[in-house]
Amino acid sequence: MITRIEGAARNWNADAQSVEVDVGGLWYEVLLPTYCWRAMEAQPEQVGFYTYYHVPDRNPTPVLYGFLRPVERDFFKKLMRVRNMGATKAQKALASSVSTIAHWIETEDKAALRQLPGIGARQADYVVAELKGKVVEEALLRDEQYREVATPAPPAQERALLDAVEALVNLGYARREAQAWVDGVADEELEPGAEAVLRAVFQKLAES
Repeated sequence: MITRIEGAARNWNADAQSVEVDVGGLWYEVLLPTYCWRAMEAQPEQVGFYTYYHVPDRNPTPVLYGFLRPVERDFFKKLMRVRNMGATKAQKALASSVSTIAHWIETEDKAALRQLPGIGARQADYVVAELKGKVVEEALLRDEQYREVATPAPPAQERALLDAVEALVNLGYARREAQAWVDGVADEELEPGAEAVLRAVFQKLAES
């Protein structure tokens, strides 16, 4: 289990909101929530993160998520376990400071929660129902205090979804049908690229 990583920042990838960290010659890609990416906008040469090592259910490729403080990592773990969330959606949802989001949860401010990427009305209900009373410590956190919802960097996976639709259309499927299939796997934790999306579509169709 990798719980902390420190080293030289080599490549900053805005599309994925990730940075490659050189630790003694081994490079680790660390995915950052939007609030953390914003805090790192100066792109320092040396970085250190508290990390969460995650292996998606459908894909064997492990992923490292990076956080500035242990309590933020703990909040992420709570959030990703909310019904219909998962790690990928939780990473995108952290577009304000953890203290701000936790405050919204504790005060049942569902309208504010709905501003977060990927959090609709129903998901906001789930978040409040499952986490209210459990994130008081995070609400009191002294962090960067980003209260507005930052716009995340355009994820490369959005392009992969579009490319997957076009690939299915080129294979002879109707666009509406192709779009519905891709939409059906869009919330799953997939490896980068259109090929991973197509594999997920194929697997879902094979199971139906």
